[in-house]
Amino acid sequence: MRKLLVVLIGVMSLPLVAQDVRNANMTDVAALPQILNFEDQQAVGSPTGWMASPAGTAFSDNKIVHGGKWAARLERTANSPGRFSSLHRAIPMNFAGKSVELHGFLRLDQVEGFTGLWMREDGENGVVAFDNMQGSQLKGTVDWKEYSIKLPVGADGRDLFFGVLLAGTGKVWVDDLQLLVDGKPVWEAPKIERPKTVVETDKQFDGGSGLTLSTLSQIQINNLATLGKV
Repeated sequence: MRKLLVVLIGVMSLPLVAQDVRNANMTDVAALPQILNFEDQQAVGSPTGWMASPAGTAFSDNKIVHGGKWAARLERTANSPGRFSSLHRAIPMNFAGKSVELHGFLRLDQVEGFTGLWMREDGENGVVAFDNMQGSQLKGTVDWKEYSIKLPVGADGRDLFFGVLLAGTGKVWVDDLQLLVDGKPVWEAPKIERPKTVVETDKQFDGGSGLTLSTLSQIQINNLATLGKV
């Protein structure tokens, strides 16, 4: 499965803030129905299959939920590392449409800073579109409520990252997410075939470099001979 390096960026008071750089596996869109409501979770711990950063700030929760048996929770204290925590997934943008929306239910407990859903489109040359609800300044203590964000489907978009973040301290629960393209579930959106990049089509070293230890040794000998050292 293709992997990408992910750097979460923010806006306004979080300009170009870098999350821990990590590999993000592309999620199979067909698996999203169980993933988005967290009902594929089997045990308390870090939410299964979600990228969570920093470590120790994201948890699955079977006590406080909006629907079903599981939700996810971000929790930060004054001693938590970094300035914010994020829980996210990534899917390829192999769908057609005008807009993509992320809906979800959030529950806040003593959030100082802000929290919100976030979504980002990446293209071959960087970020195409981004929103993290920072302008809404969602904070404090709030019972379960549905929120949403929307981005245009960029012609240059290749990968879509989505999830929830928490800046500052407090707790936020997230549950019953929906990812919609033009008002319909993303897995029902028309599929498109993106042109492959040079990196994706270059298969020269897929089976390894073909170099052996003896070959490398001979190359070294030849190089030293050229320098007059053997």
